[in-house]
Amino acid sequence: MKASCTGRRGFVFTKEIPFGVVMLLLSLLPSISVTLTEAAEKATDAALASPADQYQAVVKEYEAAQQEFSKVYNAAKTDEERQKLSDKYPQPKAWSRRLLELARKNSKDPAAADALVWVVTNERYGEDLDEALELLLRDHIQSEKLGQAAQMLVYSNAKEPERALETILQKNPHHEVKGKATFSLGLVNRSHDKNAEAEKLFEQVIEKFGDIENYRGTLADAARGQLFEMRNLAIGKVAPEIEGEDVDGKSFKLSDYRGKVVVIDFWGDW
Repeated sequence: MKASCTGRRGFVFTKEIPFGVVMLLLSLLPSISVTLTEAAEKATDAALASPADQYQAVVKEYEAAQQEFSKVYNAAKTDEERQKLSDKYPQPKAWSRRLLELARKNSKDPAAADALVWVVTNERYGEDLDEALELLLRDHIQSEKLGQAAQMLVYSNAKEPERALETILQKNPHHEVKGKATFSLGLVNRSHDKNAEAEKLFEQVIEKFGDIENYRGTLADAARGQLFEMRNLAIGKVAPEIEGEDVDGKSFKLSDYRGKVVVIDFWGDW
């Protein structure tokens, strides 16, 4: 079979195409058509999906990637294999950028708040974290979902976490969000050696937000723990009494060793 085409100067070029190649191309046309149709349908579905559905799809994809990594990592038999696999851990950045784009395109939709909180929660530093926090404070400052973001600001390298937490306290109306922001601001102040401000914030947590559940117990429990450490376990303070049994099962008190040099080794097994 011959095929012809016209060149740039009007000459006609003729090329012999093997019959088998022609038949192969013809046989592939239906599958190519189906593939293109499926791609078009997927693109249409993605375009029609609500912001909430798009958010859930991205999060599920990230969770699936984590589960797959854990499966492979746990199956590794040597430390060397696990070390090589650690470089393939699914970092959140790729998903963060997709969620940021979702939030930019749907800035007023509640799903944008979910997307931005996810980024602030999972990204510990960088431009994506800072942009997500800025958009969250600008477009969703009154959202009841800001509590989780307020908690994570303590552990991230976000720019000006104090300012962000103070903005949340001033403008967010929700009891739980304000309580978590107050406690987090206390932790941030303590980390910056602003102990007087931190104590006031922890006392405020106990007084106004003590009923809010925290990771272990309530915010009141957590605030009391912080105050106890600050007031009793700081360098130069008298060590609190400790009672227990030694390795031989003999009861003892820390005060029994007053005046002697004592080394205390705290350890745990998780």
